[in-house]
Order: sequence, then C-alpha cells, then structure tokens
Amino acid sequence: MSNAARLAMIAMPLLILASLSTQAAPKRARLTVDVKVEGTEKVVGTGNDQTTAKFREGYTIVTYLNAEGDLEQFNTKDPQYGQKMMGMAAGVHAKVSQAQGKAPAKQMTQSQIQAYVQKKQAACGADTNCLMQLGQEANDLMMANMNAGQGDSAPAAYTGDEPPRYLTYLGFDNCGAKVHTYVDRTITGTLADVTGAVPYTIKEAVNYDNNADELRLICNLHQAVLDTQDSSIWTDGAIAPHYKGTSTTTMRGKTTTAAATEFGHGETLTWISEQLRHAPRTGHKATTLKLTLNQGAAMHSGRYSGEASVDLTWRFEDVK
Repeated sequence: MSNAARLAMIAMPLLILASLSTQAAPKRARLTVDVKVEGTEKVVGTGNDQTTAKFREGYTIVTYLNAEGDLEQFNTKDPQYGQKMMGMAAGVHAKVSQAQGKAPAKQMTQSQIQAYVQKKQAACGADTNCLMQLGQEANDLMMANMNAGQGDSAPAAYTGDEPPRYLTYLGFDNCGAKVHTYVDRTITGTLADVTGAVPYTIKEAVNYDNNADELRLICNLHQAVLDTQDSSIWTDGAIAPHYKGTSTTTMRGKTTTAAATEFGHGETLTWISEQLRHAPRTGHKATTLKLTLNQGAAMHSGRYSGEASVDLTWRFEDVK
C-alpha cells in the first residue's frame, strides 16, 4: 500500500469524527419562548350528544444555555447533517480506493446491494477468506451508493474544508430556568339520556409555575446552534412544559373537582417546533390552525373539530 493510501485511510475517521475549530470565549445565552393560544372546539355526536368549548392557554419558558467557545465546521442541528457527513465519508472512501488502485464501485440501490451480498454470501459458504473479502466489497458498495436513488434531492456533501462558523449551546443543570403555564377552558354540552338531554359543564384551569424537578428537565433538554455567519439559531424545536391544574365538572346538580395534567394541543406544538428549528435570534409569528386531534373532553364520542389562533414570540440573547 502506498504512503498516500495509508495517509488517506488514517485521515478518514478523523475527518468524519472531528470538526476543525477556532478558539473563542465561553458564552451564555438566555432563550425565551412565549406562546399564546386561543380557540374553539366541538364534538358532534348523535342526537343530544353535543359539546362545544372555548379555551385560552399558553406558556412562557425562560432558560439558559452555555457555549464552551469553540466554533465548529458543521451544524449538528441541521436536519441534513447526517446525510452530509455520510456524503463526506463516501468522498474520502472514494479517494482511498483510488489511491489503492481500486476500480470505482458499481452504482446500485440499497436493495440491489442486499440481494447481491446475500447471493455471494451463499456462494462463499464457510470460506472465511471469501466472507472477509465480501465484507470489504459490501462496505465499498455501501459507501459508494449512500445517496443512491435520491437524485438531485440528495444534499451536497461536506467537503471538510468548510470554515468554522457554528457555535453549539448546551443546557446545564440548575440553569435558573423559569416556566409558567396557564389554561382557561370551558366545555359545555349535553349528554343523551333516556330522560332527554342532560346538560353539563367542565371548567379546566391552570396557573402553574413548573417545580424544581420540571425546571431541571427544561434546563438540560434545551440545546441550540448559533450560525455566526447569519446570526440564526437552530434548535430541536419546541420542548413542552408541564401543566398542573384542575378540572371541575358540573352535571345533574353535582360538582366535582379533580387534579389534571393533560393540556395543550398537538397541532400547536408541531407548528411551534417547525418555527423554532431554524429561526432568527428574535422573532414573532402567528397563525391559525385547524385542530383534528381530539382534545374536546366531551362525555360522548363523535366527530371532533376545532380551530386555534397561535401567537409565538422568541428571543435568544447573550447574557453574562
């Protein structure tokens, strides 16, 4: 094996596992996420099984993150990060193969590779040398065809020459986070009964500051990557806070109150996540969403529908 080939093989894992970095001072940032939601819901059953609801709900999260100070080449929060890294690995592998004088691997889909390997494995039988050679051949095929079938949709691979530009922020224990959640929801409806329609009302209320254990999770779960070139942030999306409140039901002249912890709507959380995955350091967005996941709390089954107006504000600020 030539010196060039040896050097290429040594460099390959280093390129894949390590990012070039430039030293910078440690930093701390405060992330604030404020969400306000208002909406209506209804569950339409048969006959007297009918329910409507109005609600206000939301939360404010304030948490802190630390950056150790090193700018990195690659953005680990980029949804295409894994594919770009594999593309770079494939490029390095191709250079190693070229240095070793190997012919380029065949272009095959993943299913074709699997079928090819299974056929040759059967032919090798118990021949250890044959199986070892097949393992290397399979590795060459996989590396050469990582993005097979994706065509133009495959992201451009990293080259390894990208300048350092990304600063990674991580949450830390006892960071000083504060989280407040609230819900004000009134559900009114009627329930079918042999004597006729039975009216009922359910009131859900939350005015809650997350406790120490819940705040510890908020502190440690949040992460962000700052792109120092365009000053945008990349995150894992929305991290839902905890709600604790009461649900009070009045029906047939009797009122009962119970503790409740299940609040919020999946559609709003999904939309908030989409906005926060890549965003400017500060921003405000609003939208109206159709609700389809049943949160109507009706005392009967039926067709659920709803609508929610969502107001989102966020800030990612440097602090000392």
